[in-house]
Amino acid sequence: MTSCNHVSCGNSEKVWLTHTYQGRECGLKPHNYCLNCGLVMNLSSDRPRSIGYYMNVLSALSKEIKIAKIQMRLICLKMQECELDDGYGISRYRQEKIFVDIVIEYLNVPEWKVQKFL
Repeated sequence: MTSCNHVSCGNSEKVWLTHTYQGRECGLKPHNYCLNCGLVMNLSSDRPRSIGYYMNVLSALSKEIKIAKIQMRLICLKMQECELDDGYGISRYRQEKIFVDIVIEYLNVPEWKVQKFL
C-alpha cells in the first residue's frame, strides 16, 4: 500500500472488476481508482474499521493474556507500516486478516484467541 491522498477518477473512467465479500467473488462492478497511485477503491459492504477499533481489540486481548508495553508498541508500529487505516482500498475481511497475522507474529497466540475479540 501507499501513503497517498487518494483522488478518485471520474464516473466515465471507472474500471470493471470483480466485487468480493468476505473473500468470495460476487460478480462484476465498476470501481473507482486513485488517479495518484492507481489503487482501486473498495466498494464492498465490508467496510474497513478505524485503527482505534483494533487498538481496543488489543486492549481487550491484554486483559486475557499478558502483553508487554513494547509488544503493544511494536504491534501499533506494524499496523501503521501496513497502513491498516487506509480505508480506500482495503476491505474489513483483509484488514482483520492483516491484524490477526500481526498479533500472532508478536504475541505467539493462536488465531482463534485473536478472532474471538473481533
